[in-house]
Amino acid sequence: MDNDYLIVKPIIKNTWHIFILIICGLFFIAGITIIPQGFAQDIEQGIVNTFLTSLFAIPIVRIVLSYIRMAIAKKYAYVFSNNTDTTISFTELCKHLHRSNVEDELQKLISKGYLKNIVVDLNTQTVLLKSPKAHQAKKIYVNVQCIGCGSTETIVKGELAKCSYCKRSLMG
Repeated sequence: MDNDYLIVKPIIKNTWHIFILIICGLFFIAGITIIPQGFAQDIEQGIVNTFLTSLFAIPIVRIVLSYIRMAIAKKYAYVFSNNTDTTISFTELCKHLHRSNVEDELQKLISKGYLKNIVVDLNTQTVLLKSPKAHQAKKIYVNVQCIGCGSTETIVKGELAKCSYCKRSLMG
């Protein structure tokens, strides 16, 4: 699915994520089983074991959060791509997504690199969609008959085009 608002992270990263999750998960589980033994022997050793075990939890949490953010970004991108206007209000977004904190979420998703081609305007409480497809939706198409061959062409009103049969210029 090609979406003008979603930045898709490279697939190579996903294979590394799986590898990192497995390795860190194994070390985290091993660390959890060792922590009680460390405290039984010596308090300092138990603290060190707890600290080292928590270090293996950090990559796990970061990867899981990135997948959660990507899932949320996909929902926003879906709403943006199905919108016919070039702006959408925060209240409309809240209604479509069943979420209450769209302003903060949008700014985080943009700053973390999950969404593109949008501008959040906090003054007007709207999101400006800057995708080429969003502006294309505003175009008005008209049927024009070619004076050379008589064929009918559908073109954008106010723009020049060529007849697909005789290559004459047509004005919409």
